[in-house]
Amino acid sequence: METELLKPEELDTHVLNKTLRLAFIGMSNAGKSYRSKILRDETDFLWFHVDEGIYRELGFASIEEISSWLGYPTSERYEAREAKYLELENKLTRQSSMRTDGKNLVFDTTGSVVHLSGDTLKTLHDNCLVVHLDVGEESLEKFVERFFKYPKPVAWCGFLQSMGGGSFEEAVRRSYPKLLQFRLKRYRALAQVNVPAREVRDTSARETLNIIKKYLST
Repeated sequence: METELLKPEELDTHVLNKTLRLAFIGMSNAGKSYRSKILRDETDFLWFHVDEGIYRELGFASIEEISSWLGYPTSERYEAREAKYLELENKLTRQSSMRTDGKNLVFDTTGSVVHLSGDTLKTLHDNCLVVHLDVGEESLEKFVERFFKYPKPVAWCGFLQSMGGGSFEEAVRRSYPKLLQFRLKRYRALAQVNVPAREVRDTSARETLNIIKKYLST
């Protein structure tokens, strides 16, 4: 599937021929998995959920288990476990972003996709239409507060600064916004289509595809 110069009308052709490979990228909680589920349930897309693939590879059953396993950079085991997490994410992204099994594919990436190797990102970019669900700078503070309320595993990739005499929460509150700002810029650069996340919230599968098609033409 040639994605670099995909025209809006070609998206419909790929859907009809069951040759569309669509990859959602963006912040954790931007709606990637919910949009993927809608596409699977309403239009029979094959949904590959990278997070769940990582859980299975590590022998875990839930996000809570993997959060506990990964921990924070203050743990002496964190660096090795973060590297293992990203190694698995690289492997699953390279292997699974090209599969279709005779269906359209929605490839549901993790928030840390932008930290993967250049070769992996090239594979993703070359084989999928990469769609960024863009939450916008104005929403980043909400994502910081959500992280404290509903913690998820995070690949910090060196962004968690030392506590410097303050509390751990203070260090996270200083560092997490910088990580999100870095990721937002990288998502936008990686994507072939940037779609405001709010525009696809609560939309049907067909409406979601039409909105993506609209932004393909801009």
